[in-house]
Amino acid sequence: MEPGGRGRGERIAGASAVLLFGSMFLDWFGLKDSGELRLFSVGHSAWEALDYIPIVLVVAIVVALVVASVRPGESGCEPPVPAGLIVAVLGAVSVLLVLFRIVFPPNFGSIRDTFGTVPIEGTVQSPILLGLAAAAGIAFGGCWVMREEGISLASAFRRRR
Repeated sequence: MEPGGRGRGERIAGASAVLLFGSMFLDWFGLKDSGELRLFSVGHSAWEALDYIPIVLVVAIVVALVVASVRPGESGCEPPVPAGLIVAVLGAVSVLLVLFRIVFPPNFGSIRDTFGTVPIEGTVQSPILLGLAAAAGIAFGGCWVMREEGISLASAFRRRR
């Protein structure tokens, strides 16, 4: 890494954060076709379909962008936990949350018709995979930042005591 420059891990986490933010506006979910209803044209972005998960994703995005733009030594304050560890953990949590929604897509309620109530189930669309890859990039970038700083998980927790 060049003096005063950004390391590879910071660039990976920052680029992945921008990619994740952009992918959240794409249709992550469609509606499952239930018989005569043709609902495939309706899509839902992460903002529309998910309750609290976008909040966690935005926190991960903001922290990754802050770490990518400001080195802890430059800001004058040293966080109690290494910045790379924070980014890696938030990225890993983001990956788990997106994976959860891939395995268990959201339910969008139900519609009443002449035969009774028809549930509207969500289906996963391909842009969610872009979001998953971007979240994994944030986690990977955080791990790379830790590697560049010579910090392991064990030393990060010893340093905190």
